[in-house]
Amino acid sequence: MVAFYRPGNEEDVEWFKGLAEKEQEINLASGSVVGIGVAEPDAAREFARASGLKSYLLYDYARVTSAQWGVLGGDRRHGYSSHPAVFVVGPDGNVANAWTAGRPSPDELLEKVSAITGLPKKPEEKKPAAAEDEADGEKPKKMSAEERERIKAERRAARESGQTVKTEETSPAAPGTAGGDQPKKMSKEERERIKAERRAARESGKSLKTDAPGVPAAGAASTEAPAEASAEAPAEAPKKMSAEERERIKAERRAAREAGKSLKTSAPETDAPAETGADAGEQADEAPAAPPKMSKEERERIKAERRAAREAGQSLKKPAGEQPPASEGSTEPEAER
Repeated sequence: MVAFYRPGNEEDVEWFKGLAEKEQEINLASGSVVGIGVAEPDAAREFARASGLKSYLLYDYARVTSAQWGVLGGDRRHGYSSHPAVFVVGPDGNVANAWTAGRPSPDELLEKVSAITGLPKKPEEKKPAAAEDEADGEKPKKMSAEERERIKAERRAARESGQTVKTEETSPAAPGTAGGDQPKKMSKEERERIKAERRAARESGKSLKTDAPGVPAAGAASTEAPAEASAEAPAEAPKKMSAEERERIKAERRAAREAGKSLKTSAPETDAPAETGADAGEQADEAPAAPPKMSKEERERIKAERRAAREAGQSLKKPAGEQPPASEGSTEPEAER
C-alpha cells in the first residue's frame, strides 16, 4: 500500500495517525505500508515522529517517484509537493485499487488488502450444542474410565473362552457357530492338549493328517473331546521332526532294503515298524523278490548258478520245479542235476 504525504500538513498527519493504528492488522493481512513525500530527510523524519508510522517512510527530494506515479504538483514559486493519493498494489505488481481525489479510511484499506491476500482468515463459526450432539450420535470421542474398563473385561473374557472378539458371543462347543468351529485364539490348556496329541501321533508313527490303518482313531489323548477333533485337523502338520523320529525312519528304511521289501509298502505280516538284524535276516530268506542292491558275494553266487545251469543244459528262465530257493543252496545241487 503506497500513500503519498505532504510534510508539515496537519490533515496528512491526522490521516497517517489513523493508518498507524491499523498498521499491525495490515501487516497480519500480509500487507506492507509505504509512505512517500516530496521532502528533505529532516522533514520526513519529523513527519514520521508526528504520525507514529512504523513502516517505511520515504522522502522523494528529487521529485522523480512522485512524477512517475502522476501525483506531483506545484511550481518553483510556491514549491513542489505530492497530491494526497493512495494506491494498493497486488502481488503481481499491478495496481489493484487507486484513490487520487481523496484518501479512503484505514478500515476500507484493510478490507481491500484482505480481499487480495485472503488474510486474516475469519474464525470458523461454532456449531450450537444441539448440532454437536446430533453430529456425534452414539460415537463419543472420549469414553469414561468405567466404560473402557468394561470393554477390556469383555474382550479378556472372550479371549479366555476361545471366542472371537469381533462377533457376538456364541457357545464354543456348539457345532455350526462361528465362534465354536474355528476360534482365533485358544486357551493355554487347549494348546497343551493339541501338542500332546501330536507328540503321541509322532511317537506311534501315525500320519498327523490322517489316522494310520489298524490304529485306534485320534489317539488316547483325543478321546476326551471327539467333537473338537475335526476343528483341530487343519492345524496338524509339523514342519520339522525330532532327531529320534528321523533316526527311527532311517532304521525302518535300512531294514526294508536289507529284507528286499519295497520302501513304499510294508510286508503284510510285519507288526512292528522297526526290526532287529536277526528278524530281517529270516525274512530275507523267505522273501522271493530280488533286493534292489545285492552284496558282492551274492552276485558271484548267482553268476555261478547260471553258469552251472548253462553247462547242464537247463533253461535259465524256467528253473526246475523242485529247485530250492537261491538263498538256501549253493552250486552243488545244480551240478548234480
